[in-house]
Amino acid sequence: MLVAERPVAKGGAVSAEAFVDQLQEDCLNHPAMKHSYLKRFENRELNKDQVKIFAEQYYCFSRHFSRYLAALVAITPDEASRAPLIKNLHEEYGGRQEENQDMDAERTHPAIFRMFLRSVGIDTSPEALHAIKPLPETKLFVDKYLNIRFLNYIEAFGGMGPGTEYIVPQMYTLVREGCRGAGLSEDDVLFFSAHIELDVEHAEGIKDSLLPFAQTADHQELLRFGAMDFLDARTVLWDGLERASGF
Repeated sequence: MLVAERPVAKGGAVSAEAFVDQLQEDCLNHPAMKHSYLKRFENRELNKDQVKIFAEQYYCFSRHFSRYLAALVAITPDEASRAPLIKNLHEEYGGRQEENQDMDAERTHPAIFRMFLRSVGIDTSPEALHAIKPLPETKLFVDKYLNIRFLNYIEAFGGMGPGTEYIVPQMYTLVREGCRGAGLSEDDVLFFSAHIELDVEHAEGIKDSLLPFAQTADHQELLRFGAMDFLDARTVLWDGLERASGF
């Protein structure tokens, strides 16, 4: 049974703060975060060819991240809750409000990810990137996020907040370790190092955004389902990447 499909204990709503704190802890303990594929990164078991498989497939997801954020902005009715999402979008395009840094085409997050691609020998010409064929599991994962626009916005906040931004620092720490083990330099893994720092801030911003609508049991159930559903999809992604890597 997928984690999102497991029955939730009945009872009244706990405080919004306590609920979100518990949900974040549950996300870190989800099977996607304990997956054997991530463990292989942590233990430095991947060679450069296996990191290349990860890089190609994860780019299929990462290149569209601004679209996922934009979709959540579009379906969120509350003005204040949209604000940190818009700030995140600005940073996806190389901006940094705290440093008075405007958007920069060479510093967009997809551009930084392409530096990682080149470090493992991947051609980053538009034609070559367009020709990357996603695994079935990768396509399912990407489609999960592209379909945010069809979701209830509370469910989508659960998926993008606790189910995505909050887990990134822990997850990317493991990925970075595996890449280092395959011989990549600190410059090569800049994408992951930057997000380990940035997404702590992003997760806090999204947490502040969702607290106002985490007050009732019904809304808490939607938030939890969204987080677990997106993490279930990530488990499938890891399954596919582990298989494709020959483990």
